[in-house]
Amino acid sequence: MKQRLQISKKADSLAIQSEETQFQSRPSTNKTQQHTNKTLSQTDIENQEFQQNQIEATKLQLQAKHGTITPEGQTQLTLLQAKMNDVLYSRVQQGYGFGHNLGQIAFRHPEKISSSGSPSLVQAKLNISQPGDQYEQEADTVASNVVNQINQDTIQKQQTSQTATSQNEAGNVATADNSAANPKQQFLNNHVVGKELVKGIDENSPQEKILEQLLNNFKNISFKYTMTYKQGTTLLTGTREGDCRTLAEAFQTVAQEYFGIPNVTIEQIKKPCLSEADETVYQGRKRNCDHGKRWFFQNHYWASWNGKIYDVLFLSNKPLQVDMARQENPLKSMLMPEGEYYETEKGKVVYPRGNEYLTVELSMFEKLKNLVKSLSSLMSRNLDSITNRIRDLLTRGGNNNSDFESLITEVQKNRTSVVTQNNQNQ
Repeated sequence: MKQRLQISKKADSLAIQSEETQFQSRPSTNKTQQHTNKTLSQTDIENQEFQQNQIEATKLQLQAKHGTITPEGQTQLTLLQAKMNDVLYSRVQQGYGFGHNLGQIAFRHPEKISSSGSPSLVQAKLNISQPGDQYEQEADTVASNVVNQINQDTIQKQQTSQTATSQNEAGNVATADNSAANPKQQFLNNHVVGKELVKGIDENSPQEKILEQLLNNFKNISFKYTMTYKQGTTLLTGTREGDCRTLAEAFQTVAQEYFGIPNVTIEQIKKPCLSEADETVYQGRKRNCDHGKRWFFQNHYWASWNGKIYDVLFLSNKPLQVDMARQENPLKSMLMPEGEYYETEKGKVVYPRGNEYLTVELSMFEKLKNLVKSLSSLMSRNLDSITNRIRDLLTRGGNNNSDFESLITEVQKNRTSVVTQNNQNQ
């Protein structure tokens, strides 16, 4: 029984001799099967089964040595060792080994390579020895090296993955921290047009110069002037359209929130007005009155700082010159079938025609109104014809006074003729 236990101990030691013993002993048997046509003997079958058990047991021993074996694996290892011990003990008792002699079992040793480059054979002799001899120590060393290499590769991959994850998390935290710590960067991240507006501006310049450069940068943002209000923040975030108020609010937001310039205010003209101002640099609506000669605004907005004007619509520091208009009692009559007209402080009448406005001198407009009123009772038969001619003149624009004077002269002649005819009939 003691001899059987010692044989079992040595078999376990031989089983973990090297990593190559685990994975190179199998091809040897397969090649033998591929290159022979002989029927395998019972001994050959037992040898193959022993080698398969040996390979599986070695794997489980490595796991057990490093504490990674499962309870099922431990049970399987015990069964495999018992099977191999029985085979070894049976062969010793019978006096022959695997194939011919137990001492002729061939193993490949990773460190012993012949001069021809092919692995040399090492005779693994079955000797009864004390635990911890040089063969068992060598097997333990090889097994430890194999497992350590596997563990090192696994640890390295885990460390690489953890490092990458940590770097990504650190990068995200750093970005968030930088945005929180740098309000200007956060402002630019949230306002795509804001990046274009602050481009090229030296933040160390005097505030007045910064505002001048900011005003000048508005010409580069591809803004579309629609004469329809949108909030200034919508422009800064990418909606590049709106009216003069949209532009003024965007100017104020960048000046205060990015450059930190306080007291930038929004001012306005609240009432309708007529202006001789030039065209804007923006695409979209052009001058909308008298066929592109003037502007007519319902209101107008601009930014102001320290008493200085920043009119972003016209990119100007000058106040807009306007002719204020009033509309206290809108007139709806045969002269203004579309509806309302506006009287300006400088003596013009502004009235809508389609998508634009036209003007006529107030004095001429009053003459036409009075003429129509005075003729209505005397010229009922020709009143529609005269009204249509007046409307035609207004549609073409009332800036050619000679046309109106000609019409009034013609109407007055007709009136005199009618009066004379009536007197003769009486």
